[in-house]
Amino acid sequence: MGVKDGGALLPLGGDREHGSQKGYGLGAVVDIFSAVLSGANYGPWVPPFVAFLEPHPNPVGEGLGHFFGAMRVDAFRPADEFKAHMDNWIGRFREATPIEGHEKVLIPGDPERELEAERRANGIPLLTAVVDDLRALGDKLGVDWE
Repeated sequence: MGVKDGGALLPLGGDREHGSQKGYGLGAVVDIFSAVLSGANYGPWVPPFVAFLEPHPNPVGEGLGHFFGAMRVDAFRPADEFKAHMDNWIGRFREATPIEGHEKVLIPGDPERELEAERRANGIPLLTAVVDDLRALGDKLGVDWE
């Protein structure tokens, strides 16, 4: 459904025609802010997240970088106005019709909130190998399991 027919713009699209370059630009900004700005490794020099892969032999920075930013909303507009418009933004997405095969349209944080509620209700699943390692360590240190 097109915008003229009541649809919406795709935020990052799937192909060039639908704005996929926006995702490339967003990725670039993240890499620049979190790595180039902080002096960490960026792009192909970022160390792998798994221990069985060797890091790049000639890194351009130090380790992994992070970026934390903060801004004063009231420097842009009154905070209560922003909050009201933010509630409106969230409400619009909550009312949107999801695509086939999905129950609802998600907003940032929804999957995490849902998983947190699930974990609080049913616990955190652990791999058997992790449990076995923890039990072995506990036995070695004299932990009473009862």
